[in-house]
Amino acid sequence: MSLRGKMTRLLSGAVSSAMLLSMSAVFSSTTPVISAEAASACTVNTGKTYQTIRGFGGMNLPEWQGYDLTDAQIQTAFGTGNNQLGLTVLRIYVSDDQSAWSRAIPTAKGAQKLGATVFATPWNPPSSMRKAGSGGTNGGKYVLNDNAEAQYAQHLNSFIKYVEGQGVNLYSVSVQNEPDYSTDWTYWSPDRTTNFIANYGQTVKSGTNAKLMSPETFQYGAWGNGRDYYNKILNNAKANANTDLFGTHFYGTPRDKMDFPALENSGKEIWMTEVYVPNSDSNSANRFPEAIKVAENIHNGLVVGNMSVYTWWYIRRSYSLIGQDDGQPTKRGYMMAQYSKYIRPGDVRIDATEQPNSGIYVSAYKHSDTQVEIVAVNNSSNEVSQQFNLSGRSITNVDRYRTSANENLAQTKGLTASGSSFTCQLPGNSVSTFVVTMTSDGSGFQGGGDPVPAEPIKPDANGYYYHDTFESSNDSWEARGESTVNTGGTAYAGSKALTISGRSKSWHGAMKTLDVNTFTGGQEYSFSVVAAGTGNMMLSLQYTDANGETKYDHIASAQSNGEYVQLSNPNYKLPEGSSYILYVETENDTADFSIDEAIVAKAGTQIQGPVATTTTTTTTTKTTSTTTTTTTTTTTTTTTTTTTTTTTTVPETTTTTTIPTTTTTTESTTTTTTTTTTTTTIPTTTTTTTTAAPVAELWGDANLDEKVTVADAVAILQYLGNKDKYKLTEQGLLNADVYNNGDGVTARDALSIQMYDASRISELPES
Repeated sequence: MSLRGKMTRLLSGAVSSAMLLSMSAVFSSTTPVISAEAASACTVNTGKTYQTIRGFGGMNLPEWQGYDLTDAQIQTAFGTGNNQLGLTVLRIYVSDDQSAWSRAIPTAKGAQKLGATVFATPWNPPSSMRKAGSGGTNGGKYVLNDNAEAQYAQHLNSFIKYVEGQGVNLYSVSVQNEPDYSTDWTYWSPDRTTNFIANYGQTVKSGTNAKLMSPETFQYGAWGNGRDYYNKILNNAKANANTDLFGTHFYGTPRDKMDFPALENSGKEIWMTEVYVPNSDSNSANRFPEAIKVAENIHNGLVVGNMSVYTWWYIRRSYSLIGQDDGQPTKRGYMMAQYSKYIRPGDVRIDATEQPNSGIYVSAYKHSDTQVEIVAVNNSSNEVSQQFNLSGRSITNVDRYRTSANENLAQTKGLTASGSSFTCQLPGNSVSTFVVTMTSDGSGFQGGGDPVPAEPIKPDANGYYYHDTFESSNDSWEARGESTVNTGGTAYAGSKALTISGRSKSWHGAMKTLDVNTFTGGQEYSFSVVAAGTGNMMLSLQYTDANGETKYDHIASAQSNGEYVQLSNPNYKLPEGSSYILYVETENDTADFSIDEAIVAKAGTQIQGPVATTTTTTTTTKTTSTTTTTTTTTTTTTTTTTTTTTTTTVPETTTTTTIPTTTTTTESTTTTTTTTTTTTTIPTTTTTTTTAAPVAELWGDANLDEKVTVADAVAILQYLGNKDKYKLTEQGLLNADVYNNGDGVTARDALSIQMYDASRISELPES
């Protein structure tokens, strides 16, 4: 993050605003309150655990802000008393100026005294170690000097030792803040960060207690090459060993892009280290019900992304957790406190019915063998009567803490519970946290502990590693390229399949990342997917070879004319490499298609699929005598034997009935030889069309939706990041060139559009 009144972050605000919905449309003050609705029960399973929670917090940056947190504000942010937020994580700045390091210490020491974990992030190497970059998000204001990695590693190591010497136990330091969005700081390529970690990661940590965090990307790879930073680390044994945890930011990252199975299965924690949602508008921190989006984003990060830490940008700001002027908790701050104050470091997320009713999002956490916390977000205007069941547990007490339009962590003690169940009202636009006390399960669990590296998947009794039926979810299959995947459609087995639509190229389809701990190059496995589409359907593989290059291979194929066919190879050897991605594509067309019964099994496993339909062609032979001098009539008797095959195809069952039929036909054919000459004259028409040069129709309307909003800024940024994937029309490019008109489309045009949308400038184009 940079200075200058947040202007350089307007673009990321544009992305965030566009991707996380237009709040003016969602939260209308005229929305009627609807009476309470009954909901399906939410079941909490205390025996099924996920990630360990390390905490919730924010950034303190007096080096840029020009002000620090006071002692009272530190207490408000990190204390657990009345009107305090209970934060447990503090992010600080690794200044490129060593003389400024002391400015991070006072708040770090105060927060640590209240139990907070402190970690640090660098934006730039010192001026002696850097040079000018090529500019832009993927060029950077700066780049590290050639062969300066050792010096930079020592710089980070010196910072850690300085902080530790001041009495602050620094938990970790990362390699770089947003290397993939580096307009105002230092750019690093994925390869350079990976090589730096592999070769100098130990130098960074040497003689300290700190851990090394990966680079913290801008959007977690939601678009662009962000995920390359992580995949390359995972695929480099030395870099992976030197990386202790992974960090990312969530600017504009939608819910469906927060799931990253390769990282979640790596055995290392993932920290969300910076975001603000849904915007950074001045004095927006107490807008309600807009603040509900904070709680929803936290929920998605923890449940979908399996994050262990959730970190806000500035702790104290006009759009942040405590007010910039009064230093008091804001509505956005109370949204975080619904989690931070009750879900403490070392608690473990447990299984819960995530969406028991429309607009309701539930997550649950185990604090000990006698206590769990449940957080329920209601982002709709409907009040819901929600039942909670704790399977197999006996509840002794339930306390509730709720934030709504007129409440801030309002407490209700001793809610009524019966056996393993309790029911509570969830008002529209509210967040409720339930602290539930139960009889002990005898496990002695007290939270804490580092994550255990994931074990390889064990095949089931059929030899299956995966058996994806798509009956209840996408089973970790994602859209590949510009396509959309949804469950439903016509199934091969069961009631649902995975339907792939919106394809613009033949390779666009559906993909699934194979577990990194289970599937090994050089080993054979059995693959089978049934697919229904048009033309040649192909089951393919994407992987990274030993040189780090992306490669492709075909596993199986079959022709489909709308019916399900099997793409199967019972003994396919994975090529030597890593990052294996299974996907289904077509050879030529871009029509919609469906897949079902996707199975990966032990080598040699024969997987039953649809049997191809048998088609019999009937041939009739006709003999005709002709002469060129006379007209001859010949009577020909033709005997035709036709075999009709009826095939009924159902999953794993084929019934075939063959009925021979003999038909005798007597036909009289008269053949007359005639010579006819036809002359056709086709007139030639030449049409000349003159097209006028296009001009801007609506300045700023890059996506041609006939209005100018932050969505146009997003369209420009995506286009600049990947012109092949995110195309703009010629008219859109003309409309988008609003800053220094005539120099072409740049990121500065996107900024002008965002400023116009925020009423910071009154008209477009700027110049």
